[in-house]
Amino acid sequence: MKLNNIIIPLAALLLTTACDDQIMKWGTPEGHGTVTAEEISLAVKEVLANYAPVKEYAKQYTPNMLVGLGMGASLYTENYKDVFQGLANENFQMFTPGNAMKMDAVVGNSGKLNFAGIDALLDAMPSEVRLYGHNFIWYQQQSQAYLKSLIAPTMVVKTDGDIASVLANGGFDADLSSWSGWGNSSTREWEKASEDGSGCAHLVNPTDANPWSAQMVQNFSMPLEAGKTYTLRFKARCNIDAGSLQFVVQNNKTYKGEGYITAAVGTKWQTYELTITTKADDLNQFCVNFGKVAAEYWIDDIQFGEKREDPMTNVLAGDASDFEGGTTGGWSSWGSNKESGTVETDMGKDGGYGLVLKTKKDGNYWEAQCAYTFDSYLDASKKYIIQFWAKSNTAAGKLQFQYQNGTTYGSQGAYNEFSVGTEWTLCEASFTPAYDDVNRIILNFGKVDGTYQIDNIKFGVAKDQGSAAGAKQFVSTRAKRPRRATTISYVVKTPAEKRTALLGAMESWIKGMADHLAEKKVVPYGYDVINEPITDGSNLVRGVDDGAFGGSTTDDDGNTTYDSAPTESAAEALNLNWGDNRFYWGYYVKDYAVKAFQMARKYLPAETKLFVNDYNLEVSPGKLQALVKFVENIDKANGSPIVDGIGSQVHFDLHAATDNTATNDSIIKGLRAKVDAMFKALAATGKLVRVTELDVSLGTSSPSAAQYKCQSDCYKMIFESYKANIPEAQQSGITIWSLSDNEAEHEYWLKGDVPNIFDASYLRKWAYKGVCDGIAGEDLGLKYGGEDYKAYYEKQNVSSTVSE
Repeated sequence: MKLNNIIIPLAALLLTTACDDQIMKWGTPEGHGTVTAEEISLAVKEVLANYAPVKEYAKQYTPNMLVGLGMGASLYTENYKDVFQGLANENFQMFTPGNAMKMDAVVGNSGKLNFAGIDALLDAMPSEVRLYGHNFIWYQQQSQAYLKSLIAPTMVVKTDGDIASVLANGGFDADLSSWSGWGNSSTREWEKASEDGSGCAHLVNPTDANPWSAQMVQNFSMPLEAGKTYTLRFKARCNIDAGSLQFVVQNNKTYKGEGYITAAVGTKWQTYELTITTKADDLNQFCVNFGKVAAEYWIDDIQFGEKREDPMTNVLAGDASDFEGGTTGGWSSWGSNKESGTVETDMGKDGGYGLVLKTKKDGNYWEAQCAYTFDSYLDASKKYIIQFWAKSNTAAGKLQFQYQNGTTYGSQGAYNEFSVGTEWTLCEASFTPAYDDVNRIILNFGKVDGTYQIDNIKFGVAKDQGSAAGAKQFVSTRAKRPRRATTISYVVKTPAEKRTALLGAMESWIKGMADHLAEKKVVPYGYDVINEPITDGSNLVRGVDDGAFGGSTTDDDGNTTYDSAPTESAAEALNLNWGDNRFYWGYYVKDYAVKAFQMARKYLPAETKLFVNDYNLEVSPGKLQALVKFVENIDKANGSPIVDGIGSQVHFDLHAATDNTATNDSIIKGLRAKVDAMFKALAATGKLVRVTELDVSLGTSSPSAAQYKCQSDCYKMIFESYKANIPEAQQSGITIWSLSDNEAEHEYWLKGDVPNIFDASYLRKWAYKGVCDGIAGEDLGLKYGGEDYKAYYEKQNVSSTVSE
């Protein structure tokens, strides 16, 4: 193959017309002979196919700076690694992980650090590619639940019941405050419709779906402890006989959960008791999942916490209660629909013996019965309680409790129904005998065909009601339990306590990441210590200046909520009023920025450059000035310069680009003036200057050839302006934000756009040429020519968006 290096005047280059605007036209320069056949120009596609990788030009033309790539770590290590990884390694000198090094990706709700995401990237990166850390402290993507738990009031739980509940407003006394929910077009509202006529939660799920499709949730102020057994107790009923509720405790960021325990809910109010033993230490959200069955649910008196020992003296002693001797202990079973009634090992609640009742078919409750008969009558003036644990081999299982006279079979009453699913459920009923000759209690199991397991039966009189005739005292903290057994109050922390706690968390986070990188033998080139500290418009420091937050959240209905100052009280605890995983460090630690830089300098290698990074600096001179002042104040507070560099996120918007070349040239010229001014102002600080996030959006997924050309010119312009205005000693380099236009890279950023230098199929776009030419400071395409040059047909590495 023959390469001809022909130097010609710029006027003779790339003469663009409507029909052949991507064909390289060659003139005849003065002093040059007639153009020969082997000097005939190639189409842009053919020229671009022969460009070297981006970093080869960077090494040759800008050896003092690094050209980097910002990318999702999982794209590099998992999803598209076969093509993505090779292309990234081939073209770039440095990688900036998009999210894998941010606080919420590493620091869990308990403060524990998890490096799995970043380690996968570090282990796969070539040794010659540098790492740029992004970032330590930002107002977004912080571990809000963890940080909030450090500054939140200390929760004081007082209970006169047997569960120290960590849920607020579990009794739904006046509203659904402290609870939120979503999914499947479901609704959640407060109703005065509980079993005792007071308030409860009314949940409506309109269609069958997954259990988690409709949820009611509450976040804990502190994560649950690993290895603890928590008891869940609640009352519920449903408008149909086959309702289903699922309960999960999970991490509200990763949504990894534990429990997934299910309760079958019928049309009668029933008390349920379930347990969850936690494994993880970052579970901070309690979920009621009600999306499985299209139904209405009424829920009341939810308690969730560690259970105190129940001070109960049970009238049913020994086998009559727990069956651990292997006998029925006085329980007898009969009925036309009874198949069997036995005591079997490994069928009890805790793996020991349990009573097993089997039916033949669906029938009436009373066609299969299991009963216990006392030697004397119950006291008709006393209130009795029965508790037992039960489960079934069917989610639609049913049991019924009743009492009667065991000789005449009269004097019957109660008839409490229980829905019993495939998880162990605590069943409870209370009654005062309507007759004075009652001496038998019965569990009816003939309604729904199935196998029922029964264990830990307790029966007796409430503690303050005296002993029943022929029965021992039944002491129960639940018999006279008030509606709300748990009272939660708070002790607010002082500003000094909050500052100390947050600085401790900051140091653990920065030191933890720095130490881990050292263990991996990774020396980062640079690190964004503070990211996006300045607000838009007001140009104030987020969290530090009064009322300066800047974040907002818009819901599905278009309603926008703006972050604001937190509220806090001993009665209502802490409300941050900040969006998901947002945390404004400066609100509680005014000098957070200098503290973060001091910690980063202490724990990171001396050669790692420390940056402040922000966006819109090229279009907002006021914000640029505020950022420069922010950096000056950090250095001043430290007593000496500690900020090494300033990063500028340059996200260009070329929505106005058209098919008119003059219009597009005018747009680029206007942007150049703004970019020149920004770079000059940054250069005047004497700091290193880096473009940390560069992309060029076009506002469409299908631009014209002229728009693609304008995009290429824009990329070229930013490199040219950077080199012209930033002295070499201050040139850190430029990072292109995301590799390609593939939709996997733009799920959350510039969705439906084509902002990068490779297309969705990872082929070179015209913008690739703009970047390379900008680095080189010349049109590299002039190096390729000649009719022998066939590389286009051999490489096929150019996007179809670059026409002939």
